[in-house]
Amino acid sequence: MLTRRMFLATGLVVTLIAPAQAQEKEIRIGALMAASGPAAFLGASQKNVFEMLVEQINARGGMAGYKVRPFFYDTEGNSTLAVQQFRRLVDSDNVSVAIGPSTTGESLAIRPLANEMKVPLISFAAADAVVVPPTPFVFKVSPTNGIVVEHVLGFMKGKGINSIGLLFSDDGYGQAGAGTVKEVAAKLGLKVAVSEVFGPRDTDMTPQVLKIRSSGADALLIWSVNPGPTIILKNAAALGFNKPIFTSNGAASPQLIEQAGSAAENCYVSSTRLLVPGSLPENDPMRAVVSKLAADYKAKYKVAADTFIGHPLDALTLVEEAVKKAGSTDREKLAKAMASGIRFPGTNGMYNFTADNHAGLDSSSQSMIMLKIQGGRFVVVE
Repeated sequence: MLTRRMFLATGLVVTLIAPAQAQEKEIRIGALMAASGPAAFLGASQKNVFEMLVEQINARGGMAGYKVRPFFYDTEGNSTLAVQQFRRLVDSDNVSVAIGPSTTGESLAIRPLANEMKVPLISFAAADAVVVPPTPFVFKVSPTNGIVVEHVLGFMKGKGINSIGLLFSDDGYGQAGAGTVKEVAAKLGLKVAVSEVFGPRDTDMTPQVLKIRSSGADALLIWSVNPGPTIILKNAAALGFNKPIFTSNGAASPQLIEQAGSAAENCYVSSTRLLVPGSLPENDPMRAVVSKLAADYKAKYKVAADTFIGHPLDALTLVEEAVKKAGSTDREKLAKAMASGIRFPGTNGMYNFTADNHAGLDSSSQSMIMLKIQGGRFVVVE
């Protein structure tokens, strides 16, 4: 028979155990994004959509039963700061996985650390070097430079363009893109008539545009993120530059039209689908994903989607699929799951992450579409 003292002791044990049993399972996810500083045009919207998506995921019960506990740090686009923040996510916040950062330079700085500390990193950077060659703990969701370059130059060749003037920014994104442009152009039989560079903080690229015009190139290709393309379009318009102008997906944002105004008219932009969800055919495999994200984002933040907000969604989808596959939030198990053949339709294409492809995308992924700015809006031209 239980004495009163024994009953109270037993009740105390039950009281102590019950809260532990009721505690929710969670997955700690770190996010590194340039919400301020020179790369804020990328990271500010990414921060917003990350917060929105975490709310949505938790509202539906989390990732395979694991509620998401987010940890966000603003890198300011600074590689040194991003490395420090990644260490904090791992050592202090004990995250299972980190998504971001927003730029190539930051991602390349964190890449060796992610492998050393054995924590999965899902980068938003474009440069192939982030995941080529593949390393155990580093992945990315943005289309690689190779995919975008092949798309742009293939389109140019189909339009009868034989020579190009290349104008790129002197940073990680621009340099990596320029190198890939030259490689792919040689394979396709296109001539890079002239290659010019500008500083990310330069405010006038008129001399470079003049050199490209005098080269006789059939078209101008800009490889940079904003504000560079905006400035170049205005410079070109002021000079009466009358050859076709193309930009990489680094400029695929409504800001290009807002800031360049009429100077952006007839510019071609290699882009993912988020800028034109309403123009996608019913049978497009990414239509549902893209349309929902664009609609949810506009409803919450009262602004149109840019292509960069797709990266957090695709990264979180990869994490969720890995959690389902691994049945765990263990860092090493998640990394192995990510490299074991995870497939899903994302905003950036049809993903297939494998041991050999940590970008999840290739030339068959239907990542890019060509847009043209006409009447102050983006129009699909292929």
